[in-house]
Amino acid sequence: MKQGLKLLALSIIKAWLFVSGGLFLIYLIKNGAVTTEITSVKVDNSSIILTLTLIAILIVMYYLYNWKYIVMPYSLKLISQPKAESKEVSVFLDKFVWFDRKKNILYFKNSNAIDVQQYRDKQREIIHYLGLHNKSVELDIKPFRRKWVKIHLYKLPEKFNFHHGKLKQGYLYYGVSKDGDYYKKLDDLTSTITVAESGAGKSNLLNLLLYSIFWNYNNGRDSLIDFTILIDLKGNELSLYNFRNTRFIDNIEDVATVFKELKEIMYNRYKVMQKTGDKKFKGLPIIVVFDEVGTIGTHYDKKLRDSIFNDMIELFQKGRACKIIFMLFAQKVDSTNIPSNVLTNIQSRILMKTDNEFNTNSTIGTKEKIEEISLTEVANFNRGRAIIKDGLTSNKDLIQVPYVSEEQHLQMTKSFSYLK
Repeated sequence: MKQGLKLLALSIIKAWLFVSGGLFLIYLIKNGAVTTEITSVKVDNSSIILTLTLIAILIVMYYLYNWKYIVMPYSLKLISQPKAESKEVSVFLDKFVWFDRKKNILYFKNSNAIDVQQYRDKQREIIHYLGLHNKSVELDIKPFRRKWVKIHLYKLPEKFNFHHGKLKQGYLYYGVSKDGDYYKKLDDLTSTITVAESGAGKSNLLNLLLYSIFWNYNNGRDSLIDFTILIDLKGNELSLYNFRNTRFIDNIEDVATVFKELKEIMYNRYKVMQKTGDKKFKGLPIIVVFDEVGTIGTHYDKKLRDSIFNDMIELFQKGRACKIIFMLFAQKVDSTNIPSNVLTNIQSRILMKTDNEFNTNSTIGTKEKIEEISLTEVANFNRGRAIIKDGLTSNKDLIQVPYVSEEQHLQMTKSFSYLK
């Protein structure tokens, strides 16, 4: 409170000095040798008093409207204290710049520099200070310009229903993020693993991505995907997608066979790229969707599973350039299910609800890293909540995957009947 009043007084004094300086300049011009139109300006004492009073009122109104944001750096001790080589330099508290209420973004700056990590470490204090602790609000804190930081206050829906109107040519639809609908371009896809416990919404996401894939087959336009391979070693759920240019596999021996075939395609595509001088294959992508990939790791035949994992590593390492993209889904990613050298070669990660700390650390990172993305612990995520780590940019986004009812699912699979 005390610091806020000091800032208010200082702001009024600065504004008055600025206006007074302008009036003094007018006086010098009027009484000097220079003749300009400004000499005709007449300023009396009542006008000066009225102007200064109006300025003070406007500043007070601004402070009242933004009081909690202006005082926040003082209340939470958000300071910048950079050090020179031999001694500490001056300390400055961060300063509120403005609140973009349309986008719900707060901006702060500092004369020295902004310590973004300090804001991330104090996310819970910021939420509590702003009175948002009971409103499921998330913070996205990022550096802005040279000495600024922006705090995006946003809220994702706990649940919302899927609508086929969200599907777009050339894109895969994942749900919503802080910036609205979340899509990835087909051309920007990297191999991805989604990790989630049972009931977290993994099947919803899997089906949602398949809708996008088949929407890009041929919806009144040329197909944007070469073909799709669906692998499900635990059941026949994916066999519903019995469409052209789609191959369904439900036994591990065929998995080994198809991976050998994919490697041969990959080598041939690289030969084409060498001839054309392209760094990326110009043709259509091949997408491999593998549900419950951990079943390979528990198979009794060690020679067979090692062969499959070795082929996967090579396909992950070299596949993106020639547009062979994997989408893997698993409940666990410990060494019993997926060898670490396989996991490290998967570029993109999606983490949904899980109470397995190894899943969290291996997919996105430590608890501290998770807290920078969401204030909710992964074990407490609602159904459909997910963190996506992009394999190209390393950006991490919090999203909500829409709910797909059984009736909707059947309707969507029927809607692709033209592909049979």
